Amino acid sequence: MIRTAQEMGLGTVAIDGNKNAPGLALSNFSENIDFSNLEKVYQYIDRLIAEGVNICGVSTMGSDVPHLLAEISKKYSWSGPSISTGKLTTNKYLMKQHLRSNGIPVPRFSIVRTPEEIEKLWDDWICEKIIIKPTDRAGSRGVRLISEKKWIERDFNHAKAQSLIGEVLLEEYIPGLQISTESIIYDDKSSTPGYADRVYTDMESFYPQIMENGGWVPTIQPEPLVNEITQLVEKSARILGINRGPAKGDVVVHPEKGPMIIEIAARLSGGDFCESLVPLGIGVNYVADVIRIAIGNAPDWENMEARFSKAVANRYFFLPPGKLEEISGESKIRKISGLKKLEFYYDIGDLIPNIQNHGQRVGVFIIVDDSREMVQEKVTFVYNKLRFKVSGNWCSASPQTRH
Repeated sequence: MIRTAQEMGLGTVAIDGNKNAPGLALSNFSENIDFSNLEKVYQYIDRLIAEGVNICGVSTMGSDVPHLLAEISKKYSWSGPSISTGKLTTNKYLMKQHLRSNGIPVPRFSIVRTPEEIEKLWDDWICEKIIIKPTDRAGSRGVRLISEKKWIERDFNHAKAQSLIGEVLLEEYIPGLQISTESIIYDDKSSTPGYADRVYTDMESFYPQIMENGGWVPTIQPEPLVNEITQLVEKSARILGINRGPAKGDVVVHPEKGPMIIEIAARLSGGDFCESLVPLGIGVNYVADVIRIAIGNAPDWENMEARFSKAVANRYFFLPPGKLEEISGESKIRKISGLKKLEFYYDIGDLIPNIQNHGQRVGVFIIVDDSREMVQEKVTFVYNKLRFKVSGNWCSASPQTRH
């Protein structure tokens, strides 16, 4: 987002609670501030404005903080989500409740306060599996799949501990294809250039956690289904009050009922979706349009039209817990044609935790080629050739490593 803004001829102001955040060094102005501390944020913005810096908007990418964007944009009369939208899109219960009451199909759900409530609802719903999650966290934190009643209390306590407000949501598990979308909403017009087929083929490797292993762009789903999902996510975004800005959708396709909304976020995604997958797959960088809206301008609708079609995949590295001692095969991997990204999130000597959410993954790679088959061959090659030594043992970093 920072680089895109600068390519558009704009200056940037970055704030982050992590003093090592790379965006701080990249921006024209920056400050090591925890952006949840709004008073400090306001003090910094006011100081820059007093010094003559023309700040004219606020946005984010990957951080689930539309409620903070709402407060900041309201204070300075900038374009941004409303206070109501910020609240609805950061509380999963309020979001689903609002969508359901407006006729949007969502999986069955309920707030639960005790393990006994979970067991009763599970019996009432007559479904094979259920999902438990905090109402107020992102990045799969605290999310677990329950398939046996003996784990109810354990997973309830885990979800409650992960919640910042101690609130737990129970949700019916819907088997089926999952799609990630990103839409740009602007008054009565909208576009959904972001589509990714999410990869959940190795879910048993993460059980009881629910974690995806990246995605595919562009989607290979039939056009009627794509159109149906497009209409559903854009309608859902407007119901949540997203009238100008991005809307990130998570959709599951029920085998009989069709598309259902899992979540809608009033922000751009992390996880390389809008940053890499869509630009590499179809030549569209709609981050620029989110920036245009943030500074009070209309989006460039022609910018969101696909320019070409390439197959793109992002995949992650997963390792067992222990001390990372060595990485072998990296030089071979970096010679792969079509490799667009290879990053490790841990340094040699770091301790790798028992991975339980997206923020703990070991690294990522992105590959682009002319077809899914060609990309998949290279994905398999990366997992086979790249080896990691963890606490004296050599292993690959494919999801199967967790078995």
